[in-house]
Amino acid sequence: MNQKTSPNLDIPFIASHYDSNTVALRDDHNSVTYRELTKAVQHRAFEWQNIIDQNEQQRPVIILFFDNSITSVIDYLSALSLNYVILLLNPCCSNDTRAAYSEQFNPNAVIENGKVLLSHNEHLFCDPRVSLLLSTSGSMGAGKCVALSHSNIKANCEAILSYLPISPSDNTLLTLPLSYSYGLSVLHTHLAIGATVRFTRHSVFDKGFWQIVKHQPIHSLSGVPTFYEMLLRLRFTSMSLPDLRYLTQAGGKLATAYVTRLAQYTQKTGKAFYVMYGQTEATARMAYLSPDKVLVKPGAIGNAIAGGEFKLVNVDSDNGEGELFYRGENVMLGYVSTIQDLVTFSETDWLATGDLATQDSDGDYTITGRTKRIIKIAGERVNLDLVEQAFINILAKYNLLSHACVVGFDDKVIGVYAGVISAEHRSEVIEHLSISLSLPKRNVAIDIVESLPLLNNGKVDYSSVIQTMTGAG
Repeated sequence: MNQKTSPNLDIPFIASHYDSNTVALRDDHNSVTYRELTKAVQHRAFEWQNIIDQNEQQRPVIILFFDNSITSVIDYLSALSLNYVILLLNPCCSNDTRAAYSEQFNPNAVIENGKVLLSHNEHLFCDPRVSLLLSTSGSMGAGKCVALSHSNIKANCEAILSYLPISPSDNTLLTLPLSYSYGLSVLHTHLAIGATVRFTRHSVFDKGFWQIVKHQPIHSLSGVPTFYEMLLRLRFTSMSLPDLRYLTQAGGKLATAYVTRLAQYTQKTGKAFYVMYGQTEATARMAYLSPDKVLVKPGAIGNAIAGGEFKLVNVDSDNGEGELFYRGENVMLGYVSTIQDLVTFSETDWLATGDLATQDSDGDYTITGRTKRIIKIAGERVNLDLVEQAFINILAKYNLLSHACVVGFDDKVIGVYAGVISAEHRSEVIEHLSISLSLPKRNVAIDIVESLPLLNNGKVDYSSVIQTMTGAG
C-alpha cells in the first residue's frame, strides 16, 4: 500500500472553531480543547489512511463501537472526516449482535476505543450520499438500520440550533448513549456551536453525578422519560441548581403529570423545559414544544422543526386522530439490512412515523399512541399508550414515581409497576383506571416487579415485559 500524506481535513461540526482553547470534551478524568481535538482527529485520520484503503468511488464500510468517551468521539470525527460509511453500535451490545452485524455488512474494518481491526480491503460501491447507519434495535438484537446522509445530519443539527438556546460557554452533561440518535444530536449541536460536552460513568443515583451537576457547572440536561422519572424520584425539583438553564426531553412520551411538575419547576426557577419529538428515521428531531406552552399543553409535542412539515393521514372524523407523517431534509435515505442495500436508495418523500396524533387549533400536535399499540378488549378499541399515560398519572397522584408501563392482551390491560405499592393503593388505582377506560375491573390488572427491562437507549423494552407477563393476571 502506498504511504499517504497527512490529510488537510474539514472536520464536521468543529471547522469554525478548530483553533479554540475552549474545552470541547470532558470526562471524569480528562479533557480536550477544540484545538487539541482537531489535532487528535487529524492524527488518527492520517494513521487510518495508511491502514484502510480508500478511493473516491469505493468508500470503506466500517463498524464503529461508539462509547461516551473522548477517544470514541475522536474515532467518530476521524471516520466522518474521511467519508467512511459508518455503522454506529453501542459497545455494550452482545457478542451475538456484533457477529450478526459483521455478517450482514461485511465491514472493511471494525473500530473500537481508538483501535482498528482490518477485515479486508475489498469494496462494494455505496450510494455516494450515505454516511451513517444507525440501528433501529435498541435491544441487544441486530435489527435493520437507518441510512443517513451528511445532508440529513447537517439539516437536523441546524434546525435544532435554531430553537435550543445553546451558547459557546455552555457545558452539557451527556448521559444518553452516543450510538442513539438523540445522544448523537446533543453531541453534534454542542460541537457545532463550540460548547463543552461532559461525559460521566456515574448514574443519577450516584453522589458523583450530583457533584458534577452542582459544582462544574452544568447548564443543560437531556433525557428520555425514564431519566426524568428517576430525577423526580430523587426530588430533583427541590434542588437549587442556579447554573442549570434548560432541560430537553425526547425518546418517548413523558407522562403529563411529570411534564407538569418539571414545567412548574423550570417556570418557578427561571429555567426552560423543551419537550421534543423525533425518530432515528428523521436523524433525531422532528418537532418541539415551545417552553411557554408546556404548562398549558403538557401532552403536546408542538409543531415541526424549521424545514419540516407534518400531515395527518386517515383522520378519524370523530376525534381528529390520524397517522402522523413528516417530511424534511432530515428524513433518512432508507432502511438497510445488508451490505447490498447500500448500493442505491429510492426517494422518500413523506415519512410514515407509525404514531397516531391529533392537531389543535393552534397547529400543535399531540401524540396519542402507536399504530401497533392498539388492541381490542371486550369489543372496544384500546390505545395502550393512552392507557399507560393514564396509569402513570394516577400513580403520580399517590406519589408513586417509580418506573411503570402498560401492556395488553386479548382480555386484559396490565399496568406494570416497578416499586412498592400498598394493597389499598393498588385497589384504588385499578378502580380509577377501569373507570377512565370504561372497562370492567376484571379486564384491568396491576403487576408489581422489581425493575422494568430497558433498552440501551433508556426506553422500556415492551417485548421483554410481554414475555414475562404472558399469562399474568
